[in-house]
Amino acid sequence: MAAKILVIGATNGRFIEAFTKATALHTKNKFSLALLLGDLFAAPGTSDVPSDTENIQKLLRGEIKVPLPTYFGLGRHSLPPSVRDKIASSGEVCENLFFLGKKTVLNTSEGVRIVALGGRLDANVQTDAKAEAGEAADLPYYSPQDAKTLKGCNSADLLLTYDWPADIERGSAVPLPAALGGGGSPSIAELAMMIRPRYHFAAAGAAFWEREPYKNVARDSDGKGEVRVTRFLGVGDWGNDAKAKSLYAFSITPKETNVVVPPNATQSPYKEKTKKRTAGQADGGGSFFWGEHIRDDRGGKRGKGPHGGSRAPKPPLGPENCFFCLSYPKLEKHLIVSIGNDAYLTTAKGPLTKASATLPFASHILIIPLTHTPTLPLIDDADSRESTLAEMTRYKDAISQMLEPRGYGTVTFEIARAGGVHAHWQVVPVPADKMADVEAAFRSEAEKDGLAALERREVREGEDYFRVWLGGQEGALVLPLRGGEYFDLQFGRRVLAKVLGLQTVHWKDCVLSLEEEKGDAERFKGAFKEFDFSL
Repeated sequence: MAAKILVIGATNGRFIEAFTKATALHTKNKFSLALLLGDLFAAPGTSDVPSDTENIQKLLRGEIKVPLPTYFGLGRHSLPPSVRDKIASSGEVCENLFFLGKKTVLNTSEGVRIVALGGRLDANVQTDAKAEAGEAADLPYYSPQDAKTLKGCNSADLLLTYDWPADIERGSAVPLPAALGGGGSPSIAELAMMIRPRYHFAAAGAAFWEREPYKNVARDSDGKGEVRVTRFLGVGDWGNDAKAKSLYAFSITPKETNVVVPPNATQSPYKEKTKKRTAGQADGGGSFFWGEHIRDDRGGKRGKGPHGGSRAPKPPLGPENCFFCLSYPKLEKHLIVSIGNDAYLTTAKGPLTKASATLPFASHILIIPLTHTPTLPLIDDADSRESTLAEMTRYKDAISQMLEPRGYGTVTFEIARAGGVHAHWQVVPVPADKMADVEAAFRSEAEKDGLAALERREVREGEDYFRVWLGGQEGALVLPLRGGEYFDLQFGRRVLAKVLGLQTVHWKDCVLSLEEEKGDAERFKGAFKEFDFSL
């Protein structure tokens, strides 16, 4: 089903006018959602439209109605402090008004996949360091690395940026308005080239520019005869002096495959910079990924909003509050020991095992997908889902290869629930002479807890499950989790504690000191180095 979308140029504090117009348009057209480019609020210190005026307070109190689910990102300025506080406390500015953050991947309830990167390029900025210093996550600039984190999304229906991509005018017969000048961000160009959005919108100030559609460079993974076409539009600010177009409406059908190439389509302006990827090679190499925001609004209840519009559900726990996400402001980075293209490794917080004479590091490791998803099967994009599973499996096998010569096997387990927060696997070392006891221990404990029997099989579509791999054995044991049934989240640790003869089970009772955690992570990295394919 097609989604009808309204795009609004930066309002720069004049949001009451824009929402009034949007209300009138929505009443007639019944849009699915609206997207606002650039700054929603005025620049700090602006005399005619102050950044923290009574209008903002009215907006926060819900006295100014937003007629339909509306998403906005960053432009040239940070958010007003009162707005930032409201978002932190409730997840939204007011009913139907949601902040995308600096960099976000959003799958809407209509199935539209949106990638957003706000602010301006600053090649010298260290965003993670500034976050550590206590600065907000709404700083209005991004680094090249920030853009690289989003390249792993692989695809998008819509790309929203404040900056323009470098070279977008190449191959176009449509002259750029003089007000736009030249330049552009090479990082945005690389991002657009990699994810090949169907529409790319950027803020245009006092101008409007619509490029001819362009054909993206084909990939080996594309279907036979498949062509990806992108439409780029620069949308003017609301109420700009040049009276340039500041509203744009369109319809899009998510995951549409039979795309007709327009007769005026050009070649990709980024073609000359494209590097064809070889099999098994993904975007980003071994670089560190900070801040990929993933959120999925599908499946939530949608109540009626004002004027008959539907209200977007409140977003679930997002990456900014998820301690498994690299974008989490309080992420304990000293635990991270390896990062690949689709997943990364950390030592466990509160490891079940401890360093010993035979194994000088705990080696209780978490394998975590970069994508913020409750389970691996729920990763939207098929290519990303397959590559994430493949890399996590490769990490699991590499840890086993490292531990085997040291006299240890591995037990890897996961709890997968659609209502969970962030998928991850836990790898625990077990002395080789105890590995034969592990399967019986899991079966016995499941029976004692009144759970279903473990089965050696693949997971089934749509099921919640506990899964465990025993190093050296083919396949995995799957324990289906029945709806409404209590399941102890410490089940995997509890079973292994009995096998290992340990008295302490819960992770909170096993937490090491900061210095111990740092030392353990460094010792593991040193031992794992020759097995770490990410290097």
